[in-house]
Amino acid sequence: MYMYQRQRQQAHVTKFNGRGYTLIELLVAMAAGLFLLSGVAMSYTAIKSTVVASKELSHAQEVIRYTSQVMTRSIKQTHQKPELENNKAALRVYQKALQLACDGSVPIADYSELYTLSNGYLTCDIGSGPIQLLRGLEALSFDEDGILISIIVKPTNMPKQLENGALNDNGIQIDIAANRLVLDKAVFTNP
Repeated sequence: MYMYQRQRQQAHVTKFNGRGYTLIELLVAMAAGLFLLSGVAMSYTAIKSTVVASKELSHAQEVIRYTSQVMTRSIKQTHQKPELENNKAALRVYQKALQLACDGSVPIADYSELYTLSNGYLTCDIGSGPIQLLRGLEALSFDEDGILISIIVKPTNMPKQLENGALNDNGIQIDIAANRLVLDKAVFTNP
């Protein structure tokens, strides 16, 4: 009878060990799971910071691109030297009639465009009140050297990648030559 009870106990123990996990196995599994979760969390954090930096860089590039495009059109088509106003915080560009204005219109009389920064917006005024052209500017200033107009633009939340490579401490410098002034003074002769 003793032998029968012993075989029953062994069968019961064997049956129990086949269906469950020991405390050490559970602790090892939990440690492995925590290790994997910490790796996933670190990867998520790295990816999220990369996405945020990419969005900031994209925004800054768009602000710089658009500012350059608008200013290049305006400065290159002027027949008169642009004037700096308001302690180099505004730029007035004189235009002839029937030329595209910064607001998209084509005035039938001579006009001037006044570019300024107002509450984070690049604005343009052709005499009918300022129009917001672009949002997302932190700083905007102008400088001139003869026919070369320098626009210093700093987008809001400018990424570190651009701050370190900026041509100017106050933002990115865009240089545009008023080349129509040179062409108007050029003398062409037939050979």
